[in-house]
Amino acid sequence: MKGLSHDRTARSTGSKRKLSLPLLATLGLILGYLLLHPYLSSAPESRLISPSSTPQHPEPLETWATLSALLAQGIQDLPGAPCIHTPLSEDRVVTVRSCLDPAYQSWVEERMRRSMALAGAAVVMHPASGRILALSVFNADPERPLAFFWKAYPAASIFKIVTAAAALDQKLLSPDSVLEYTGRKHTLYRRQLEQKSGPWSHRVTLEESFARSINPVFGKIGIHHLGRQALEAYGSAFFFSQPFPCELPVQTSTLHVPADALGLADVASGFNRETLLSPVQAAWLASVLAADGSAPAPWLVESFRSDPVSDTPALDHQQAPIRVLPARSARQMQRLMEATIRYGTCRKSFSRRNRYPYTRPLTFGGKTGNIIDGQGEVKYDWFVGYARSPDREDALAVSVLMFHGETLGHRANVMAFDLLRAYYRHRPPHATSRRGSS
Repeated sequence: MKGLSHDRTARSTGSKRKLSLPLLATLGLILGYLLLHPYLSSAPESRLISPSSTPQHPEPLETWATLSALLAQGIQDLPGAPCIHTPLSEDRVVTVRSCLDPAYQSWVEERMRRSMALAGAAVVMHPASGRILALSVFNADPERPLAFFWKAYPAASIFKIVTAAAALDQKLLSPDSVLEYTGRKHTLYRRQLEQKSGPWSHRVTLEESFARSINPVFGKIGIHHLGRQALEAYGSAFFFSQPFPCELPVQTSTLHVPADALGLADVASGFNRETLLSPVQAAWLASVLAADGSAPAPWLVESFRSDPVSDTPALDHQQAPIRVLPARSARQMQRLMEATIRYGTCRKSFSRRNRYPYTRPLTFGGKTGNIIDGQGEVKYDWFVGYARSPDREDALAVSVLMFHGETLGHRANVMAFDLLRAYYRHRPPHATSRRGSS
């Protein structure tokens, strides 16, 4: 088989999501819903998702999806906007307030504008609560937008997270397991997938293979250790190919695992353009790993009210953490993610972490992925990761997706470090705020 460039993908096109209901009818539905809405109490952690089963979680309420779409639209039109005000009638206005940190949101948007890339999307959230702190989309050419927070894009090597988690959780491999590959690290030829040793074989651990994103190793794990059923099951546990239980209206991620060995290797290593993931879901994936295997879904709507004030009850939409991996498996994944920062594909971009007193106490973990579209015009460049502080409640999860043309703008891993560093620079560790709290 002729080698497929590791940097290829389908080019994204499209426009911002349109609301399905007329604005006045939608707001009327919202107010009616609020008047009848029961108070929601904090729920305990949801049950462990068995990789052999389908996660059982309710789909997002249409009302909340509509609110989030309105708010996200306002945020993208008005940089740093913490809320939007929508007239319901001549004497009544509905105010929808986000959970964003306004100062931090503005800083993230400004940093994205200075990226020198074609486009980009960034999501920063608290793993402990699911609160989104920043939701930024940048397009250098608004008439030809590439980036959307809700759209699913080729996941590339980010899917190696699912492959590694499956192998570790099933105790098929450990971070210290020694594996072999031949040829280059970022190619995936049929001859590289043979399960045999040779004089030219390279011996590496699973940890190093993940940190350096070695395609042939993960292709062989998919074929010789996991198989089609396990990849589909663990992909499902991370909500690939099923609605993501989040109030934000995001495109459903996709995962199709072929039956043939080469197709299986392509998926397991992220060496394809068909496995899709949205920036919002990618940030949640990092949250799951940072929070020892379970995290609530992301949320954006802090509160909303009507003026003059009606008898609208206060809302408490705290979400139960969704358990995806046992804590043991998640901590093994943390080891792999943190090796990526220490000596893997993020070594240079995070090398400044010991320069600053506010980043020295932090533990960083991450995974990169990049692939070029089928026309060879646009390069997708991912970083998905986290920063964990001694105060576990003050951890951050982040996803950054940058779009590059003939010349590279700032890389996603560089952008991610800057976003994480900026947050901790002016904030000592503190408890994470939750929806409904002051």
